[in-house]
Amino acid sequence: MTERLDFSNGTVRVRRLRTTRLQSFFVWIDDVPVAQLRSNREVTLPVPPGDHVIQLCYAPLFGFFSTLAGDGNSEILRFHVEPHQVILFESRHGAGGIQLRRLDDPPAPAPSVSGTGDARVLGVTETKRIEEWLGEDVRLIDNSASPAPVTRSLKASREWTRTLTLGESRSQTVSGEVSANLLWLSAKGSIEAELQRTLTHSIGSTHLFEEEISVTVPERAAVRIELGWKRIWQCGEARVLLPEGSVHIVPYRVVVSVTFDQKIQDVTGHSEG
Repeated sequence: MTERLDFSNGTVRVRRLRTTRLQSFFVWIDDVPVAQLRSNREVTLPVPPGDHVIQLCYAPLFGFFSTLAGDGNSEILRFHVEPHQVILFESRHGAGGIQLRRLDDPPAPAPSVSGTGDARVLGVTETKRIEEWLGEDVRLIDNSASPAPVTRSLKASREWTRTLTLGESRSQTVSGEVSANLLWLSAKGSIEAELQRTLTHSIGSTHLFEEEISVTVPERAAVRIELGWKRIWQCGEARVLLPEGSVHIVPYRVVVSVTFDQKIQDVTGHSEG
């Protein structure tokens, strides 16, 4: 039966050289058996883009015996596959068991003329955290008419959204060229999407910050409580590979939380304007 491939994925081809050993190999990708490989045959497998591992293991011969004495499964090889990329592996039976090696990749397809292909994040480095002022909430507790102190519990709450923003990129390989800047602008959307997958944060999700505040106001007194709200941004830099081969350093920042500064002021005898 011919397998129908989804070419939006990458492709892995595993070739087994001719050998006198008739025992089959199982092809495992990401710890899942995906194909059986016989002598002098080749299997073609669609693989989603991303990082994967591959290993060849002996198929069972007799009951519980999966290998002969002295034989061993292949080493585990790690590989990264891009959409439409074909990766070729070659295997054989050798001294000590299965030998597996990766062959040179075939030439990558030419980038699209529009330059709107997907970007790839090579690495992310967190740099610093910064605060952004959001505004102030004011509460007044008036206990000026009471001969006894009073304790009040207040709830400070604010809804916030995990937001990602990109800064201007700088190129490592096509420095200063207008074409590189245009390519980066055209790929900005795919950079944002790829960076969202790379970061551990759920971009666009909405969260509610809540905290209880307990305040004791003396007898015959009034206090003013000021909550100064701030948004916390985690800053960083991403190394991004564009489809035509240039590498850019893209600064970014993502909202990771909100917080507040608390200030209590005695306003006994003062009128509030």
